[in-house]
Amino acid sequence: MNDSEIVGKETTQELQSIELASDFFKQLSHYMDEFDKGLNQEHEVGIKLVNFGQTVQFTVHNIGYFNPKLICFYGEMPDGSAIQLIQHVNQISFLLTAIQRKNPEQPKRPIGFCPDLYRYKEGYPAYYYSKIEDNIR
Repeated sequence: MNDSEIVGKETTQELQSIELASDFFKQLSHYMDEFDKGLNQEHEVGIKLVNFGQTVQFTVHNIGYFNPKLICFYGEMPDGSAIQLIQHVNQISFLLTAIQRKNPEQPKRPIGFCPDLYRYKEGYPAYYYSKIEDNIR
């Protein structure tokens, strides 16, 4: 075996061991969906972040990612102001919480689909495009 074969094999193994933001996104989406299934029509998924002694709580409408290591959360604060949180996958630590919905009479919107926040295709998973395109047609 020559040196280039050894380096190529090691590089391939290193790349396979790297978890991308897209992998983390799939796990987060699953956990959020499962949490939401346990909520009634009056509540939706929220996130509580605790950092530097302060607690921030917001409603999550959408999540996205930018490979290799950034996760984006889109939503709103309790006062209705829009937020976008961008975090490195190694820094994410939060508590999923139930938040009272403002309009419980309307159907719940699945996390990961929020057309008014959709701007560019970067950072959104492939299946997200089809949801947007289906609703545009």
